[in-house]
Parts: sequence; C-alpha cells; structure tokens
Amino acid sequence: MKQSTVTVLFDSLCPVCSSEVRLLKRFDGNDNLKMVDIAAKDFDPSRYGLSVEECVGSMRGIDASGRALDGMDTIRAMYSAVGLGWLMTWTRMPVICQVCDWGYRCFAKIRPRFSRFDPSQCDTDRCRPKAL
Repeated sequence: MKQSTVTVLFDSLCPVCSSEVRLLKRFDGNDNLKMVDIAAKDFDPSRYGLSVEECVGSMRGIDASGRALDGMDTIRAMYSAVGLGWLMTWTRMPVICQVCDWGYRCFAKIRPRFSRFDPSQCDTDRCRPKAL
C-alpha cells in the first residue's frame, strides 16, 4: 500500500494515544506522520475546521489530499503512512469494519476516564472526563 503524509491530531495527555503515537513514529522513517498535540496551549482546532470537543471526542486526522479523517479511519491512515497498513487490512472487511468502528467510538467515549487525566496539567475543562 502506498505511503502518504497524514496529519494526526492526538492528545498527549492520553497515555494510550501517546503510546500509539510513539510506536508509529518509530516506524515512520519517511516522516509521513505529522503530529499535532491537541493538549498544547497554542493548539487551535479552528485551523482544522473543528471544535475542541470534536478533537477530544475522537482521534482526528487529515490525509494527503486534505480529506478529514475520524476515529478508525485516522488509525488506519496512520498505519498505512508508516508502511504498516497491512496490519489494519482486516479492520476494513465488511461487518468487521463496523464492529471496529463501533468499538473505537465506545473507547473514545471512555478514553478520558481510562486515561486518568491529571487536571493539574490542564488549565481548562477540556481535559476533564465527560459524564457517560
């Protein structure tokens, strides 16, 4: 599968997200992943046509053609960008794709709780877990 650049909006305050990003960056020999930390004080979601809530609620990305990505589509694009797209091929199969997408959406809803954000690292309500 052809590798292309993907801009990924990730949350460095999330240990799961940060671990995935670190892992994929190790395989990113061609610098195809452009990481944008949504927890950075200077992060402006409007630059990507998004709100803070949209960025916190799901992993977002932009592919090389400028197409907005969300959730599992972002993850699939990240793996493809570093040459590991074959690992995610099974998540594109009919029915399995729907299950994986649903599973990601469930995880995204609980991610702030699972991640145990440290409120002292954030000076706004954006990193506080939302009620389920």
